[in-house]
Amino acid sequence: MLKFKFFLKLYLFWLFLFFINRVIFFIFYFKSFKNIKILEILQIVPNSISLDLSFISYVASIVFLLILLAFILSCFNIELFINKIVNFFILSMILFTNIVSAGEICLYKEWETKLNYTALSHLKQPSEVFLTASNIDYLIFIFYILISIIIIRLYFYNIKFHIKFQKNSFKSILKRVFFAPLILAVFFYFIRGGMQSIPINISDAYFSKNIIVNDLTVNSNWNIIQSYFKSSRSINGNPYIKYSKKEYDLFVENYISDSNITSLPTKILKDNQPNIVFILLESWSADIIESLGGLKSITPNFNKLEEQGLLFSNFYSNGWKSEQAVSSIFSSFPVFPYISIIKETDKARKLPSINKSLKNYNSSFIFGGQLSYGNIKGFLLNQKFDLVLDIDDFKHPRGRLGIHDEFMFDEFHLHLNKMKEPFFSTLFTLSSHSPYDFPFKHKFSFNSRHDPYVNSVAYTDSCLGVFFQKIKNEKWYDNTLFIIVSDHSHSTPIHRRVAQKERFKIPMLWYGNVLNEKYKGFSNEILSSHIDITPTLLSQLNYKVDSKYFGNDIFKLNKKYVPYSFVRGYGMINDFSNYAYSITYNKPFEIDIKKDSNIIKNTELFMQYSFDKYMNIKK
Repeated sequence: MLKFKFFLKLYLFWLFLFFINRVIFFIFYFKSFKNIKILEILQIVPNSISLDLSFISYVASIVFLLILLAFILSCFNIELFINKIVNFFILSMILFTNIVSAGEICLYKEWETKLNYTALSHLKQPSEVFLTASNIDYLIFIFYILISIIIIRLYFYNIKFHIKFQKNSFKSILKRVFFAPLILAVFFYFIRGGMQSIPINISDAYFSKNIIVNDLTVNSNWNIIQSYFKSSRSINGNPYIKYSKKEYDLFVENYISDSNITSLPTKILKDNQPNIVFILLESWSADIIESLGGLKSITPNFNKLEEQGLLFSNFYSNGWKSEQAVSSIFSSFPVFPYISIIKETDKARKLPSINKSLKNYNSSFIFGGQLSYGNIKGFLLNQKFDLVLDIDDFKHPRGRLGIHDEFMFDEFHLHLNKMKEPFFSTLFTLSSHSPYDFPFKHKFSFNSRHDPYVNSVAYTDSCLGVFFQKIKNEKWYDNTLFIIVSDHSHSTPIHRRVAQKERFKIPMLWYGNVLNEKYKGFSNEILSSHIDITPTLLSQLNYKVDSKYFGNDIFKLNKKYVPYSFVRGYGMINDFSNYAYSITYNKPFEIDIKKDSNIIKNTELFMQYSFDKYMNIKK
């Protein structure tokens, strides 16, 4: 009944397919491997075998069970049907494997991570995926379609499953029934990776200090399935519970009492009711701002604004995606690795927000792309923004993702002229997001795959400069506070580790004639992040700060720390130390506890506390 030769070929076939996909990934990201020793790269294959065999054994088990079903029902002559089902199943898995591999190559250049549940969640809005894809991304998928055709033909010519039952004696039936559990036991052995007490998991494939090497070693199919189930489970209870109720309560008491410390307010503003304009910069990293230790000459217009503005030189994002930034900035809500509250409408609408606090302000939010991305539009409308405009409300030359920044800055200028004071308005830029098809000459080259990104930032900076030149004579200008801040960071020619605190460092600049003179041209080195913006701004305007906000007034005399999450885990930065823990790797990614031995415990308690708060937001 069981064709041993077929299953042997099936295993070799899948191992070959996984090997080919790894070679393609290696070629595509060859520059990222050039400083890694050859011996270490050669270890990828032996270290990948266990997870590869585990996934193949899942496939083989399903095939075997279908064969067993055909044998049991052989009297009904269903062999032909089973043959078709088996071949269709294997072909489907081939296509699934190659789609996942293509998706990882495309995703890795932006997120530096394997395809995961978070990335898959964007498929709920397919237009988002297609519009953000570059021409190279499309070519990668076309290439993988061709690879799939070749692989499928290889399967049909050399392995194609075909079985036909003959009449069996009672003895042969008993023999096969007896051996069936043994065969399944062999498959189960490979599925769990051996007889050890803990079944195989992704960390078993990790052997290198280089993340990209480990990512290439991990079986992509195994990873995406594991990511899906782990992420699905993470919302069924608090996955961050590690400490007793006594320790938890003590942390909460200290956290709340510390955040409520009162001190004489540091008045940054001349006026208690200025217009407020946010310019939310897509993907700007501190690494492209010269004064923040970044590359030189990329952002001359931003640099010029610094001369008359208040620069926050120790400022960080709390996450790695735009929708996370929106909820962190406007609702002072932290970021978690596997969920995004902005996508949970019933919970998100219960959050406090700066817009709800500024009841006498006229509010708007403008974006040259589609605000359906990450459910940003739904969030803004639920937070009672008066006017929310996106790509469908404007007619201008467009790139693949949306309207270029130069046109949107002009639209924003016209829009602000029509706003009734006091107003609270935001422009979210777009051109420094992949696929970087901005209408601007590429001036900079660092021999890096991030050159298009760097040049896109230079383009947006040029638009920023023109915008401020045009608006400086408007009647509302002198009474307006401009908050120029990035939504999150980005990979740059200055290579940062995925959880490195510098990877999350971003620019924030407060600018305008409403600033007190002594703060113009001043650099504020106080540690702060997105979740601190709203409490700080409300304090400056003499508004009551909702106790549900997670952040604190930046200028308060209290302990400073920045919680953050990345694709793989979470971390915390304080004035003395920093710590980042990978959930996937089940170990620290970054650790500096020389000056604060409690940072690990406080990081974990913050995650436990904040997720409790998240769960207690009633839908």
